[in-house]
Amino acid sequence: MKAERRKVVIVIPSLTGAGAERVASNISLYAPKGVEVIYCLLRKKIDYPIKGKVYVLGDYKTPIGYIVTLLKLYVILLKEKPHAILGSKGKGRELVRFCPRVRRVVRLEGYLDVMPPKLHGIKGKLPYLIKRMFGSRFIFGNACKIIANSYQMKRVLLERHRLSNDLVKVIYNPIDVSKVRNLMKESIGNELEEFFNGQTIITVGRLEQQKGHWHLIRAFSLVKEQVAEAKLVIIGDGKLRAYLEKLISGLKMRKACLLLGWRRHPFKYMARSTLFCFPSLWEGFPNAIIEALACGLPVMSADCLSGPREILAPGTRYKVYHLKKPEYAEYGILMPVMDGKFYPASDPLTWQEEIWAEEIIRCLTHPEKLSDYRAKAVSRARDFDAEKITKRYFEVLLKE
Repeated sequence: MKAERRKVVIVIPSLTGAGAERVASNISLYAPKGVEVIYCLLRKKIDYPIKGKVYVLGDYKTPIGYIVTLLKLYVILLKEKPHAILGSKGKGRELVRFCPRVRRVVRLEGYLDVMPPKLHGIKGKLPYLIKRMFGSRFIFGNACKIIANSYQMKRVLLERHRLSNDLVKVIYNPIDVSKVRNLMKESIGNELEEFFNGQTIITVGRLEQQKGHWHLIRAFSLVKEQVAEAKLVIIGDGKLRAYLEKLISGLKMRKACLLLGWRRHPFKYMARSTLFCFPSLWEGFPNAIIEALACGLPVMSADCLSGPREILAPGTRYKVYHLKKPEYAEYGILMPVMDGKFYPASDPLTWQEEIWAEEIIRCLTHPEKLSDYRAKAVSRARDFDAEKITKRYFEVLLKE
């Protein structure tokens, strides 16, 4: 008699974007034999390869819309009879909250889900304050399990949200290292080849406040004064693009700074770069750092909450705003976190931007400082290989 296939439903707004979407893709690509993964999306936007059925629930913006979408999900669950349901990224978690008679697992992607970063004003802290006001149990929906993608995130859930240790499981983001290694060999085209011939700094991420790109651009203006052939490439798109373009123009660096836009596979650009710089103000567990390592690229990252330290300096304590100088960690360089304020081109550099600029100059003019990190990079990336990490997801999802 043929064994019945076990089913797992993943509810996520879409499969276009960055970290959470790639994780959702890898879960189906590396699903164990006899397990079927089914996707319930709010919007039919799919940029990553998947295996399994796809249902489109439709997005919602009002309480009534939420109820309608939730009812559609109920119908799908009655039809498919899954063993477990995984809610990921904002509205995906909101919908899973009230799903009955199924193993409910929610995944937290960003540090902002559990704790406010050091932002100016109430707006940045509002999601966290709502969680504290109404109670974590309601927000996290009485889940059977909560998956946090860093140990720092778990610590916050236990200490500040008073959740039990057994409820929260840490699973790092999975990265398909072999795929990255293959895709990085692609040609970048003759029109960009010259841009990557010299000393090229690269970063990858949405053009939003969280990523702190303007701080890197301002720091690079000092780098350019000392290292004439240096170039800066930023891969990503978002609502800050106009501000960044104006900043680059104001600093007279249009020939040295390239906003390349979003790229599904940025690895061929990473592989041809000298240094990966990651100035984020806060994170969850940044895939971009692991992908840079998979390309054999040395990494310099802000010691923000959370993720970078656990990748580059495993087993050490977070310093965040207490870190005042570069820290040469086991797998990369950890740097002070920027202040997150927006500045025009005419304002002087902050002390954090100056330290970043000085360290980038040191790395570009003394490349031997990066050789050890380059040698360790791929090996460290393999610690997060998708085949290994996704097994841990199914251990949680398929538990009886």
